[in-house]
Amino acid sequence: MTIAGIIVVLGSVAFALILITYLYRVVQRLVHVSFTLGTILAGVRAIALQTLTVPETISSVNTDLAPVQAATDGLAAGFGGRV
Repeated sequence: MTIAGIIVVLGSVAFALILITYLYRVVQRLVHVSFTLGTILAGVRAIALQTLTVPETISSVNTDLAPVQAATDGLAAGFGGRV
């Protein structure tokens, strides 16, 4: 094998090693991003599950506050205004 052939082989090996290293680092970053997105998704799901009762609670609170609103409307009407 000539010197030119050896240089081509060494250059190809060096290029392959650089490419492999670069691709490995990209894969590591993608694994980290995937893990982070999975963690965020789990957090969002937990929040969604914890807030499922909010519409029922608000409806219950509105029902409980209906007499208070009627009383304040009555007071406001006595003063010539409306709340």
